[in-house]
Amino acid sequence: MIYNDDDLIELQQLSYNYSLYRTGNFDLANDISMKTIGIFLLKADTIDKENSSGWIINTSKNHIQSHYRSFKKNQDNIAKYRHDLLAKFNLDPSLETDSQLKEAFTEVLHTLDIEETKMILLYFQLKEKTKIMNTILDISYEALRKKIFRIKRKLKAETYKKLGVIATKKIVTPQLNKLIIDFLKSFKKNLEENTLEKMYYYFSKVDLNKFNPTYEIKKIVEYEIEFNDSIYKVWVFFQNNNNESDSFYIRFVIDEKKHLKILTPPQKSEKMFKFNKDSEEGKKILQMLKSAPVDKTGLSQFSSEELEKLLKQIQQKPNPDK
Repeated sequence: MIYNDDDLIELQQLSYNYSLYRTGNFDLANDISMKTIGIFLLKADTIDKENSSGWIINTSKNHIQSHYRSFKKNQDNIAKYRHDLLAKFNLDPSLETDSQLKEAFTEVLHTLDIEETKMILLYFQLKEKTKIMNTILDISYEALRKKIFRIKRKLKAETYKKLGVIATKKIVTPQLNKLIIDFLKSFKKNLEENTLEKMYYYFSKVDLNKFNPTYEIKKIVEYEIEFNDSIYKVWVFFQNNNNESDSFYIRFVIDEKKHLKILTPPQKSEKMFKFNKDSEEGKKILQMLKSAPVDKTGLSQFSSEELEKLLKQIQQKPNPDK
């Protein structure tokens, strides 16, 4: 049977309308109608015109059922491999009981979209061999490695937060890290150019007219983070124009649009000590930090009194080893 262009357009529209009615998904309906009309073109010679509408409906129905079978299989795989995924991430079981850890991880796992879930499952099913994944997926090797890294770090960071951890870089997702870095880069640039008003979107929750920083930033070195009651506090360590180490802190939230909103603009730290890690005092402080236990929130339990005592000794030295 010969079908003209108008016939084919009408039949594809029929498939689209039926699929949209059954699924309620515009993109899925479009995909199914394309697949259906593609098969129809291959078999058009064997399909009578009076049966063409029925053939289109039945074929569209088969595609819809196949889609949902595949979707259910993916969901079953998520449940099947959830326990294995938990072990793969080497989460610290001392943070909470095993059941609490599994509950937190399971909750976070459900926040992945379907593509992220399929990718991380395939990654572990292939025993973490990204080169094999690269031959299967239509994506560059470098892009694949970055995607896997972001998914793993997201799962680990969000699980730690669910468990109540508040003060470690382990709770920083790649997305949050990018937000912080982008802010710091923009802040450094606009501070140098005296154009902080351009950062109004970041500072919409504070009064910029009352914010007059007097320091200069040559290079951002590192940051440490704390998360409590939905508010992040970040200590930023930088090098000033005199090549001296300095620091400031900021407080911010992430709004519903996933944007960083400053609550407390960059404030200079009240105290900052610089010392050589190979000096006697440096070795003592490093040993204190390494030997101090860490509570389940991620806070180090080293003695602040001992630290203050040691810092006073450093200040009283006539020529401290800095």
